Amino acid sequence: MPVVPLTAPAGIAARVARWPTAGPQGPITLELYPTLSCNLDCAFCDTTDRKRPPVGELSDARLLSLIDEAAELGVARVFVLGGGEPLARRDLAPALLHRVKARGMEGVLTTNGTLLNAELARRLVEDRWDEVHFSIDAADPETHDRLRGRAGAFRQTVRNACRLGAWSRAAGGHTKLALHFVLTNQNMHSLVGMVRLAEALGAHRVDFDALIAYTPEQRALALSPAQAAQVPALAAEALAAAEAIGLATTLGHFLRPEATDRGNTAVPVPVGRGLAGAPCLKAWHHLVVQADGRISPCCVLAGEGGSVADQPLWQAWTGDPFLETVRTRMLAQAPLPRCRECSWNILSHEAAIRAALPAEES
Repeated sequence: MPVVPLTAPAGIAARVARWPTAGPQGPITLELYPTLSCNLDCAFCDTTDRKRPPVGELSDARLLSLIDEAAELGVARVFVLGGGEPLARRDLAPALLHRVKARGMEGVLTTNGTLLNAELARRLVEDRWDEVHFSIDAADPETHDRLRGRAGAFRQTVRNACRLGAWSRAAGGHTKLALHFVLTNQNMHSLVGMVRLAEALGAHRVDFDALIAYTPEQRALALSPAQAAQVPALAAEALAAAEAIGLATTLGHFLRPEATDRGNTAVPVPVGRGLAGAPCLKAWHHLVVQADGRISPCCVLAGEGGSVADQPLWQAWTGDPFLETVRTRMLAQAPLPRCRECSWNILSHEAAIRAALPAEES
């Protein structure tokens, strides 16, 4: 029988299922935010320290030691992202990314792409880095640059993605490219264009996500009801284009108009008891560490737990009161109020994990 990867839904489910009988298991994924600093000024961002220098960030030494601790706990995959732009920590980033692969873990980097220079691209290919996700919010420079708050950003990102993709293919294609897109009223007609851009760049997937609108700047980008009603047809056209070229996407979620209303997501409550009835299992397999060391089980609840600045990763994972609250609430089928901000991309992945639980848990 083929070996199921630990990072696949069935692999995650197998480890999660051991909690009730074998006690706490290590996380499978560590999501690390090295910084909240960023070199762009995206209108839809609410987590970046765009207007002031970042404060209280974990030291280079502590971030590198977290990678070592994660490997010892059986973490199989490390996401390096933001917050801000992870490559803004120019001295740390190459060493951090190298450490992930040196410790035998899968590595996924999310970046705006503007700082991914030739030297770092070459190192990623040499280290057999697994995936680089480029945040691109339109298939044309004008729209992307307007949303990202800096002229020339599109050109830099596409150039750097092209170079990385070409070098990866020349070395056997281990390092995969993906694109990430946030849907707004400025780029809703770019869905087919994004599929075509992904094809041109050699990307294997495009993750389309809905906007969360907290601030006035974000609310100005939110879809009107009439615009939201147009999205299913636009998504269907783009999905057909993607399927024709074998490109994976999350466009299927946008075939329903309500999927655009992130922040008011009705988290599905499954039928079942115990883990099989938990609306979300992230608190059993996924750990997020913010730039200041504070932890959570997901990006939506980012920074609400204790800190790993002065305690080991395992201690935080198994003993943090906030994580325990999330686990208790999920087992009681009572998600926290902020869980309504979740993405359908995440919820569908959690549903796949839950469906793969062994029979005694399903």
